[in-house]
Amino acid sequence: MENEKAFSVENKVEKKNIFLEGPDLISPEEKKKGHGGLNFCFSSNQRKYHLGINEGKPFFKIEYFDTLPENLTEEEKQKFEKTTRTESEKVRTVYILKSEAAPLVEKEGEIDPETSLGKNYRIAKAREFKKKDEELPKPKELNLAELVEFLKNNRVIFYTGAGISVSGNVHGMKDLENSLGIRRPGEADDFLRNCINNPEAILEAWNKFVESLDSPPTEAHKSLAQLAQKLKVKIFSENVDHLQEGAGVRPVRISGPFLKENVQVEWSKDLDAIISIGLSHDDRAFLGWYKENNPAGKIISIDLVQPSYLGNEDFLVKGDLQKLIPELEKEFAAKEKLEIVASLSEAQTAKEPVKNVGSNHILEGQKKFFHKIF
Repeated sequence: MENEKAFSVENKVEKKNIFLEGPDLISPEEKKKGHGGLNFCFSSNQRKYHLGINEGKPFFKIEYFDTLPENLTEEEKQKFEKTTRTESEKVRTVYILKSEAAPLVEKEGEIDPETSLGKNYRIAKAREFKKKDEELPKPKELNLAELVEFLKNNRVIFYTGAGISVSGNVHGMKDLENSLGIRRPGEADDFLRNCINNPEAILEAWNKFVESLDSPPTEAHKSLAQLAQKLKVKIFSENVDHLQEGAGVRPVRISGPFLKENVQVEWSKDLDAIISIGLSHDDRAFLGWYKENNPAGKIISIDLVQPSYLGNEDFLVKGDLQKLIPELEKEFAAKEKLEIVASLSEAQTAKEPVKNVGSNHILEGQKKFFHKIF
């Protein structure tokens, strides 16, 4: 796929309906493991940029297919190794440039399947509404009380994006591309030039990015971990940082190949909604896949601004994630306590038939409230 870009993090999940599973809790020891096996790949039919960590050391490996950019000097071209490779019964010339720490041979499974040429980064069309004549979909805005009520009455999963980690000093995807100088295929970009003439600068920038991924969890990560445990739902993510692990919960990292190999289409219908948090775009096409297979399903976004994937039938909770998620967790906990007290009180009044209104009346009231909002 042209302009394919992906991170790979080892993520083995058994084939079972993970949408109905609780959060994957991790021990304090696991939190300290870090990103020893992280790989980053930006590829197209013309080139492949691979950055990774090998035995604790950062490395890069560049592969150009068929020909090198014309605007490289002859001296720069001489720094590439030239070999051939057979792909789909076609022999291609490959020009390779790599740093000292790069592995001599890439082990099977070292790079996630989604980064390979010929594998799809996405399994569906990304969900996106583009601005036409100043008109965008108008999802309904919810407050926290309404969202708490929805969470208590529906089957959901959480799906996080870069927005939840920004305040934790984690560099985003665009930050990485800009710092490395990665541009669209075509002419030689700053990344290629620097790998040839100033490789130390590239390795330093890459290493700083990797180190940022193990920053301490933010308050939003901590509260989301608590909320996921109370609701007994999983956290999915397109992030590669370890901030959610630092809060005690391992997220399921989404990609096209992961969905194809680990998730059955009909499972999407078991979800009433996906709660996206700090996700500005449907980059991995997970939301597109969900809506394609479960048109009745809802998306509820928690973010500062309206993201591009919300339709008129979806919902938006606006605000600062570092304030909203902790407040949501506290409000949910408070609601739980009130219901426990009400349940105990109801159990007591059950001994007094004249005063007992019954749980069915309470449930009916909840249903009326729910239908009024949604």
